[in-house]
Amino acid sequence: MRLSLASLAFTALAASSAFAQQVISAHSGVIHLVEGKAYLNDKVIETKFGQFPDIKNGQEFRTEQGRAEILLTPGVFLRVGENTAVKMLSNQLTDTRVEVLKGSAIVEADEIPKDNSIEMVYKGNTMMLVKHGLFRIDSDPAQLRVYDGEAIVKGESGQLTVKAGKQTTLSGVLMAENFDKKATDDLYSWSSRRAGYLSAANASSAMTIRNSGGNYGNGYYSGGLMGFGGWQFNPLFGMFTYVPMGGFGYSPFGFGWWSPASVVYYAPPVGSGVIGRSGVALASGSGGRTFNSPFAGLSNNSTSGLGSGSPAMAGGTVGRAGQGGFAGGGGHVSAGGHK
Repeated sequence: MRLSLASLAFTALAASSAFAQQVISAHSGVIHLVEGKAYLNDKVIETKFGQFPDIKNGQEFRTEQGRAEILLTPGVFLRVGENTAVKMLSNQLTDTRVEVLKGSAIVEADEIPKDNSIEMVYKGNTMMLVKHGLFRIDSDPAQLRVYDGEAIVKGESGQLTVKAGKQTTLSGVLMAENFDKKATDDLYSWSSRRAGYLSAANASSAMTIRNSGGNYGNGYYSGGLMGFGGWQFNPLFGMFTYVPMGGFGYSPFGFGWWSPASVVYYAPPVGSGVIGRSGVALASGSGGRTFNSPFAGLSNNSTSGLGSGSPAMAGGTVGRAGQGGFAGGGGHVSAGGHK
C-alpha cells in the first residue's frame, strides 16, 4: 500500500515518543546511506532497513558507480561521490579524522562543539574544520574548497586559514584563491537534496518528541553530548536525523534544524499530492533568517516520501520577534523571541 508523504508527516506528528527512537552514537563513521555499490574493506555493503554498519579505525570505505553518506559527530555529514575512497583514522567523537584517498568528498558541518576536533586528511595535508560550514575535498585536481565556514590547512609548505568562497591546492604550496560557488555538480546537488530530506525528518522527530510531553528518552535532551544535540532515528523516513538540544540551527544549504522546544507548527499540505510551500516554524524569532522548507516540492509518489520527490529551493521566511509571518505561503509562523 502506498502512503503519501503528507500522511507520513502527519502521522509523525501524532506518533508516540517511540516513533522518534533515540540513538546516542559513541563514535563517528556510521554508514547512513549507500546508493549504488560500495565496499567496506573490499566487502560489498548490503543495506537493510534500520541497519547501519560502522567504519572502524583503519578500515577503508569506497564507492564505485554510487555515492554514500556517512555520519560523523552529531550534526556533521560526510558525503562521497562515485569512485571515491576514504579511510577512518580516528572515529572518536572528540577526535574524528578521515583520510580521503581518492575521489570527491563533501562535509556538511551543521554543529561543531568547541571541544570536538574534526579533521580531513589528504596526502600529508590536514584540514581542521573549525566553523559551521560546507567543505569539499577533491583528488583530481587536488584541492579544498570552502563554500561556507572556515578550515585551517596544515601541509609541508606551512599553514593556511581558508574562509568561505576560497580554495587552495593540496598538491603544492598552500594558497587561498577565489572560486565560483555557483559552479556545482551532481555530488553537490545530491548533498543539497539529502540536506532537505534530513531537515524534513528532523522536523518530524522534533515535533514527535515535543508532543510526547517532554519525555525525551533516557536523558537524551537533559544531558546530550557535551550539552549539544545528537542523532535521532526516524523510522517513518528510515533514517537518522540531527536534533539540536535546544533552539534551532541551519544547514549551509539553507534548511533548518529544529529542537523540540523550537518547532511549534507544521503546516497542512498545499495543492494536490505535493507538500510544497509549507513550512515548519520557530518558537523564537530568528532575526528574519530565511530557511528553505524541507517539505517543499516533495512528491507523494513514493512509499517513503523520499524516492521520487526532491526538495525545492524555496522556503519559509521566519518573522521577526513578536511578529507573525508565513512560511513559503503555506505555513504560519509564530515568532515570539528576540531579533
